[in-house]
Amino acid sequence: MSSERLHPNAVQNRRLRRLAALEKAPHRVPVNFSIVGVQKAATSTIYMMLAAHPLIARGPEKEMRLFMMEHLDWEQPDYSDYVRPARSAEPTMAGDATPEYLFWPHALERMRRYDADLPLIATFRDPVERAFSQWSMQRSRDPEFPDVPETIERWADPRLPLDIPAGVSPYELRRRSLYTRGLYGQQLERGLDLFPREQWLLLDLREIATDPEGVLDRLTDHLSLPRFEKYPERLHRNQTPTSNDGAAPTVEHIQRLVDVYADDLARFAELSGLDLSGWSTVKVLDGRLSVSDFRDKLVGKLGLEG
Repeated sequence: MSSERLHPNAVQNRRLRRLAALEKAPHRVPVNFSIVGVQKAATSTIYMMLAAHPLIARGPEKEMRLFMMEHLDWEQPDYSDYVRPARSAEPTMAGDATPEYLFWPHALERMRRYDADLPLIATFRDPVERAFSQWSMQRSRDPEFPDVPETIERWADPRLPLDIPAGVSPYELRRRSLYTRGLYGQQLERGLDLFPREQWLLLDLREIATDPEGVLDRLTDHLSLPRFEKYPERLHRNQTPTSNDGAAPTVEHIQRLVDVYADDLARFAELSGLDLSGWSTVKVLDGRLSVSDFRDKLVGKLGLEG
């Protein structure tokens, strides 16, 4: 596949580069583990560090997005290209790191049909902070993306969509899912209904920041791989822009988000076993942080005025 056939869209470009590499690669490794969530919680970082392992095949396409492709025939799916290129027969593992899988309607069901024994990895962070990080990324890519207050008023919903809503394209669902992606309790409950708990490794973003080598040990143990003899450098990918324009959210907007997540966070803590006490939204819920201070912290991180 020549470079002339590459697509101007970055996502399609990476896919075409992987398919071109497959044409030349002497070996192919089927995908046999997946990082399924969540966006803006260091999935790129842990994928890139894991990909440095000599037994993991890598490639130019971190997010393969197969199980989000609504145009495919999911009654008779074709997995022939769901592989990574390898230069030698040494790699035994290959991963797909698509952080939308945990959220996306029916993605996990499709994954279970692909491989019911698939090891799964998910990273999490405070849901409001995660949403604002995604907003900043979206705004940097599309200056017409709505201001934060408008996104809250239009899209802050305490219910996880079970299907793609009628009349909504997959592209639009991705755009408007800033806040529903933070409904971790509902997502994990759905995931545990499909895959047993022992197939999941659940991580807090703070662990990756403070103990990357310990996290890598847990990752390789989860994948039944030998631990790194020399740990790769920690890479901080896709950092959130810290300068944005547009209207800032009010205290009332942040309170609305805290209310959206209150019950779901309690369920998530129960299901995951993670210690969420350091998350700002949890601090607001139990009275250790005021909504006003939380709002000021968020506005400051985004570089918004007001």
